[in-house]
Amino acid sequence: WMILWMKNHGGKLKSEIEEQTNQAALGKGQKALFALAFLAVFREGIELALFLLAARLTSSPLQTVSGALLGLSGAAVLGWILFTSTMRLSLRNFFGATNILLIIFAAGLVGLGVHEFNEAGVIPSVIEHVWDFNGILSDKSEVGLLLKALVGYNGNPSLTEVGAYISYLAVLVIILMTQKKKQTQQV
Repeated sequence: WMILWMKNHGGKLKSEIEEQTNQAALGKGQKALFALAFLAVFREGIELALFLLAARLTSSPLQTVSGALLGLSGAAVLGWILFTSTMRLSLRNFFGATNILLIIFAAGLVGLGVHEFNEAGVIPSVIEHVWDFNGILSDKSEVGLLLKALVGYNGNPSLTEVGAYISYLAVLVIILMTQKKKQTQQV
């Protein structure tokens, strides 16, 4: 839903945010902007602490620390890139890229959800293992677990998992293309 909403309202939202931020920065809203940024970073810090605690309860200390360092390093690099290129950054392209990532993440969640329903016997798997890449890239390995968490990777998915993943992507692509076509016809 968020993806479709952003596709429809992203341009207007961008203009409103830029206008209100400029007004606040030039007026008496400087303290409010600082408080907003501070609270956002503070909230993310608390979220990070909770995620690390949960990860520590289910993973080894080495996995937790290496994952945290990798994530923080990636965030620092991404932050630096965004900071140094902010004036050149097209918010349209940025939101387009994040929409693509959200679509892939959501498709992974759909696939994992169907996998869980297969295991529970709620949805039949039809063909239990359409392919088996676990010999090449096991979904139990470090890289496999990372891909599983990010995009729903399964080394040996069932037919219903693959079907759900592809169906979700196909439906979303059709909806997005239909919306884009309507927008170009209105202009």
